Amino acid sequence: MKQRFLSVCGIIAPALFLFTIILGGALRPGYSHISDTISELFSPGSPNKLLLDTLHTTYAFLLILFGIGVLQTVRRRGQSQRIGVIGASLFIAVGVISALTATVFPQDAWGSPATFRGEMHKVLHGVISLLGILYLILLGIWFDREGGLRGFRTYSLITVGVVGLAAAFFMLSMGGPAMGLAERAAMLAGFQWTFVLSLELTRGEKNNQGCKTSWEMLT
Repeated sequence: MKQRFLSVCGIIAPALFLFTIILGGALRPGYSHISDTISELFSPGSPNKLLLDTLHTTYAFLLILFGIGVLQTVRRRGQSQRIGVIGASLFIAVGVISALTATVFPQDAWGSPATFRGEMHKVLHGVISLLGILYLILLGIWFDREGGLRGFRTYSLITVGVVGLAAAFFMLSMGGPAMGLAERAAMLAGFQWTFVLSLELTRGEKNNQGCKTSWEMLT
């Protein structure tokens, strides 16, 4: 599979997810992007669940493809590959787990009895958060050292800090009027990192000269 296509998947995936939640909110009467969680759109019995599940699964598949592209990039660049390989593998794992959170283990509808699938949904989101922090750090280090993106480690650590603050805000606002907003803040912080990395890799493939030049133009 061509490397540039895999890199572009990292641009499409965040855009598709944003489209999915905007569409889901528009099709669900009374839904609020400020106070309601994203997972509510995929709860059992939710309106248009089949459509949204299909879009969400496509998004997760695109994440996996982008992760594979990052893994291939790591393997063909630089001498030190371990950190990059682990980071890319964790990214792929996040894509796989994400696919399960909407279809196999959806969140229980608010006010309904707790189920095994609903409890697993919470566990899997916790795992995604942990793996997300780890791949941000590991890939940030690798692309800074070996991938030609000088300063990418600092940028990645800043992203981790923003995601952490947004996640803390989400935990504190759980059940409150700003719960959905806090969740979306954490999501967007992670998405912008994926988008930037994907954009740089795509430019590098297009120019056949890696991603160093375009990142240095940004920094």
